[in-house]
Amino acid sequence: MHRLALAAVALALAAGPARAQLDPEPKAPYLWRVVVKAAPHPLLTPAFRDQLRRDLAAALQPALGPLGAVEVIDLADLPRDRWEALWQQFDDKGFPAVEASRDLTGAKTHFLTLDYRDGRYHLAARQHDGFSGLASPVVRSQTVRAPELVGRTAGLMLDRDFGLAGTAEPVPGSKDEVRVTVRGGQLGPLDKVVKAGDVFAVSQVFKTNRPAPPPVRTATGKIVAPPPGSVPPPGLTAAPRPFTLLRVTGVGRDGVLRCTALSRFETALPTADKKVVGYRCLRLGTVESPVAVRLVTTDPAYQKSVGLVSVRASEAGFGPADAKDVFDFKDGVFRSPRPLANVACVTVSHGPTRSALFPLPVLGPDPVALPFEIDPKAEVEAEYTRRVLAASARVADARVAQTICFEATARLVERQKNADALARAKGGFEAADATDKNLSDDLARLRELPSPSPNATRLVEHVEGQLAALRKVNEQLAAHVKTLTEVVRRENDPTVAAVELQAHNLTTRITFLLGRGDVDEALVAYEQLIQVLPTDADVKARRDRLKADWAPKGPAHAAAREYLLRTWPGLPPAELEDSLKRVEAEVEVCLKAGDRYGLRKLLTVFSGALAKLSEYVAALDPAADAKAIASANKAGQALAALETRIAEFVAKE
Repeated sequence: MHRLALAAVALALAAGPARAQLDPEPKAPYLWRVVVKAAPHPLLTPAFRDQLRRDLAAALQPALGPLGAVEVIDLADLPRDRWEALWQQFDDKGFPAVEASRDLTGAKTHFLTLDYRDGRYHLAARQHDGFSGLASPVVRSQTVRAPELVGRTAGLMLDRDFGLAGTAEPVPGSKDEVRVTVRGGQLGPLDKVVKAGDVFAVSQVFKTNRPAPPPVRTATGKIVAPPPGSVPPPGLTAAPRPFTLLRVTGVGRDGVLRCTALSRFETALPTADKKVVGYRCLRLGTVESPVAVRLVTTDPAYQKSVGLVSVRASEAGFGPADAKDVFDFKDGVFRSPRPLANVACVTVSHGPTRSALFPLPVLGPDPVALPFEIDPKAEVEAEYTRRVLAASARVADARVAQTICFEATARLVERQKNADALARAKGGFEAADATDKNLSDDLARLRELPSPSPNATRLVEHVEGQLAALRKVNEQLAAHVKTLTEVVRRENDPTVAAVELQAHNLTTRITFLLGRGDVDEALVAYEQLIQVLPTDADVKARRDRLKADWAPKGPAHAAAREYLLRTWPGLPPAELEDSLKRVEAEVEVCLKAGDRYGLRKLLTVFSGALAKLSEYVAALDPAADAKAIASANKAGQALAALETRIAEFVAKE
């Protein structure tokens, strides 16, 4: 019987889904990078930050033990051209940057911000795990008064969110059982870093058509060079598997965890999707706490039907209803009558037939928004729309970051800090290029799904248009990188005369300024260039042609430019739809006047307007603000179409 049982197990394993494309890396050590960004303040001196770096390493390395190495990096100690793309995006955008999908590198990056105000040291931290592609779900924050406690407080805060990562595989023949091979799980005992009851978030991993980035570093900090002639493996990217958690039921000595899958889907880890090459997971810093839920719906009738909606939850699973598990409802929020440990298996019901399951990690008492549609068909469209809007927000953020990069680069060129300008431009190009690649992957996956409505299709087309605009601007940035590379080369060439170098710097600055439509500043630079090259008639001729091109072609043209470049950017997002007719009319005036520089300047305004509109929509309540959301989406689509038309006109000039 024993041999027969073993044979049955072997057959079951052989029949199970193969996930050999994902290396679980059971002997790979973690590289836990803590990246510190300190706000300028007299008390946050280099000596203070150096002590913080030592305190963090001393606090975190013993806790990590043989599983890997801790590396603490102060951004102030490195020039920007040595920053990774993720660090640059964090510097520009803050903690939301860790949520964006990106190619997997294997490095765990924990960002820590430090500020001093109101007599206290303010700390905040959040991580991105480069093995699973997941971010820790909350921003941890602490304040302390005593400077000697900053390092210890920060160490405890970061240690709480260090998450083991692993590769998850469904156990053949079992609906809910999952086997997790812990990354680095064979390097040392796991009993201090994971236990039964702990909860893991799940990501689905996709293969890209790009080569994998080289390993960041080994655990000892050394750069790993690939063998000569080797071909890099395909790159991997990941996306969260929504409302799917793994709860640990047993910890093996071989670095393998036994887990139970909790999911709102019938199959927690489906294997039929050929695009998905496997699943990875990240341990979360869960707690025991009361749970609060706010339901989000696109149906305004939800408010009238709230009496028919009930919410209940248990940490045991999605079992039959129990009176002690039913949430109380007050002020639009459902709250649990008792604390729940680590996980809340939430069931939302509307009437006797409509219900939805939501496994939630318990992270604290703050309300969690859950999407719940009374109409099941509306739920499909709402989920699709949420994914598209998330992509729209990411591309809007990336375009704003591009604008910031151009402005920062131009300021550095103006101050003749060309090496710094080159580093800033390179970093901006790489960050936008990474966003482009990952968003293109996401949109391709969305395109493979059936669109639930014509409006959803238009939203996808809008995001694709914005991504094309991002790509076009990045081509300009690449050209600036090439120009600045030549400028820096000339600066370092002792044979180049000072006058020639100064003239070349001013010419480069003029090119930057005209690329953004900053004509007034370019004319000032031309006057400086004429002083350097007083006998160069061509320089004076170019200046005069620019003055003539920039001069308004009449009162109507001057009024149109004033409205588009000064008045319209200051309008609140709620008024953008009402302003569309005038914006379109004033753009027509500028097109007829051949105002290439004014319209080029307007393009830099558009990215900010679209980002502001995206933030406005994200803050609205889909139930109460349905009309405002529809208005904002209409404005965004119209502005995107107008932007495309302007860009085509400018490109022809």
